[in-house]
Amino acid sequence: MRKGIKVAAIFGSTSPEHEISVITACQAMPVLSELGAEVIPIYITKRGAWLTDPSFSQLATFRAELPAEGEPVSLDLAGGRFRQGAASRLRPPREMPVDVIFPLTHGGMGEDGVLAALGGLIRVPVVGSGLMASALAMDKFRCKQLLRASGLPVVEANLARSPQEFETLAGEVVLPVVVKPNRGGSSIGVSLVAVREELMPAADLAFQFDSEVLVEPAVRGAEDLNCAVRSGGAPAVSEVERPLKGPGVLSYSDKYAPGGSLAAKSKGDAGKADSRRELPAQISGDLRAEVQRLAEAAFSALGCRGTARVDFLLSESGELCVNEVNTIPGSLAFYLWEASGVSFATLINDLLEEAMQPPPSLQTVLPGNLLAENALLGKR
Repeated sequence: MRKGIKVAAIFGSTSPEHEISVITACQAMPVLSELGAEVIPIYITKRGAWLTDPSFSQLATFRAELPAEGEPVSLDLAGGRFRQGAASRLRPPREMPVDVIFPLTHGGMGEDGVLAALGGLIRVPVVGSGLMASALAMDKFRCKQLLRASGLPVVEANLARSPQEFETLAGEVVLPVVVKPNRGGSSIGVSLVAVREELMPAADLAFQFDSEVLVEPAVRGAEDLNCAVRSGGAPAVSEVERPLKGPGVLSYSDKYAPGGSLAAKSKGDAGKADSRRELPAQISGDLRAEVQRLAEAAFSALGCRGTARVDFLLSESGELCVNEVNTIPGSLAFYLWEASGVSFATLINDLLEEAMQPPPSLQTVLPGNLLAENALLGKR
């Protein structure tokens, strides 16, 4: 990696996964510094304010309380750059040079492609998948449609765009079902419903987090299997893990707080016992190979870039289905790559190198002024 490159690590945001994003960013930023990058932490508060401060690179800053103060960050769209500091009559905001954006926001306002789009607007490279792939991966229903059209196995689902639509749908579903926000993560707002009287309360919960709610049949005896994929470097696919969970669907607590408090994994932990996962998953070689094959196929079908973690459901009858595709940062899952022989530092270095490759030379703007008199007719 080029020493001294300026990396804007953007995290937090107005997503329900705000605190998870803070943990991910505070795992990644020290590694970026070790690689020789100049890290610029940009924290988006729960109210949507963009702030920067050197202390934001430390998790301890957020353990006390979530910061509400720092230097404000703004964008100069015309100049294609970030600015920092409050504007005044005596002094305008200072330019904040940035070579690459590292999106570390979980959920909406980041993982859904918003930051990829922002990078395109200001002409700054962004690590990971572009707008289209990120948005599709976040939209569970439309992601399923694309994957199914690409020949990949998925759990069929129905979509409700309002409580009224859900109520109509509720009379037709066969229980048990899983009810969840269509565009969400970390199992927030997800319910496993086995009794019809619980359908509307589950919908009410899901609609708190998204304007669309997904209803899908619960896979009997389902086990979860996960595998990560990357487009730069080798290996292209990671080892397969089996997340460990309580009864029902994999919950927020199963993923992040098995001991009752929000846990932060450290680099190098891949080989240590972890109550949250079985890594590598104790499955047959044929099943492992099929998970890895389908993970690569899903990554390719969505047009992902950088890295993505693909989550699967395995039924008690042995049927394997793609459940979700998680782009950066949910996909960083460095423990999967460490278990596959790729250190967290190598992963981040490869992601940055890929993001900063010069884009293909394309004719995006036609020369001249086509509105000039007779220009469209080739006359002068």
